[in-house]
Amino acid sequence: MAEHEAHEPTVLVTGFGQFLDIRINPSWEIASLLPSTINGVRIIVHPEPLKAEYHSLLEVHKILEEHRPDIVIHMGLAADREYFAIEKGAERDGYHEIPDEKRKVFTRAETKKVWGKSPARLESTLDLEDILRMWKTNLNSSAGKFKGKEKAIADVRTSDDVGNYVCGFVYYASLEWFWRKYGPQGRRRVLFFHVPNMQGKDDFERGKDVTTALIKAVSDSWGM
Repeated sequence: MAEHEAHEPTVLVTGFGQFLDIRINPSWEIASLLPSTINGVRIIVHPEPLKAEYHSLLEVHKILEEHRPDIVIHMGLAADREYFAIEKGAERDGYHEIPDEKRKVFTRAETKKVWGKSPARLESTLDLEDILRMWKTNLNSSAGKFKGKEKAIADVRTSDDVGNYVCGFVYYASLEWFWRKYGPQGRRRVLFFHVPNMQGKDDFERGKDVTTALIKAVSDSWGM
């Protein structure tokens, strides 16, 4: 653990901006509400929402190199879900199929040029099942904070369906940065966190509580 004892432990969080018909993206609204520290861990929220554009997201390595975080949590919207989920991993290929906000795709040729020597799939080295267990415990202990019809515990899960749009793309890009930096057997402490389509102040506050509980779980699972 000497590597992260010499500095203040940090978690970098990003959210996405508008895409398709989603003008207000809850992932960014929630990320922007997070406190600067959680359980003694410094939280760095990237000051602008990520653009839903493949070629812009290739620049995520600059954010990682600037902050050198211990853990990265990318947040995004899963509009067809009613639950919160942390994703297991991401694929290298398939981003030529769905145009982004600039109506551009990431072609097979571009994938080969940028990631041709990288694995076809990369997964987080964080223990998702351990994190899920702690996440649920944290939510149980803070159940009184939640408002509305959701009586106590948010529906939180693990998932292996990050998709082949910008969410999967930025997840793979960050995992690949860690893979290059630390090697195939090295750490890849990155998560993609999908949130449901929440709109309105109360929903965003609830999303903040769920995200805070997740960050506590991640930091406890890793031993920060």
